[in-house]
Amino acid sequence: MSKPKVMVALRDKTSVEGLTNLACQLAGGMGAELIALHIIQIPLATPLDAKDEVIDQEGKEILAQAARVATGKALSGFSTQLVRARNAGETIIAEAREQAVDLLVLGHRRQHEVSEFLLGSTMRHVAHRAPCKVIVQIPAPTLPETQTEYARSSTLFAQAWADCPGGITL
Repeated sequence: MSKPKVMVALRDKTSVEGLTNLACQLAGGMGAELIALHIIQIPLATPLDAKDEVIDQEGKEILAQAARVATGKALSGFSTQLVRARNAGETIIAEAREQAVDLLVLGHRRQHEVSEFLLGSTMRHVAHRAPCKVIVQIPAPTLPETQTEYARSSTLFAQAWADCPGGITL
């Protein structure tokens, strides 16, 4: 039987630390390998294989930041993937399927009140079509007094999920 795999899809630099820490906690509790994934969405006018280092630069920085966060954590393995694609949601699903991932960890930013009720189109797409379990981390409002409590509750949830063989159904 192969080692379980957790994949964390990283969108931007602001979410890397929180999402990678959560994914490390989950992967560690499952005895799983962690894969950090960043999708670079390429416009239709640009070929996917365009030879331009500028296109990949931010993605490389995001994955390097994830690697720094994961360093020293009790993981069965850690790897990064940088993928160019037209559609982030379809690519996350394809990568999860191809890698036989057991759990996907995604983040969702609070942009305005409407987004608190509706997940973005990528999140909806992945949540409905993923070949595995999906955890979406939605950050607490950015009030200074809630930050410590949020970090504590995120850690407790990650540990509870990892300790429960079938996961937690919400």
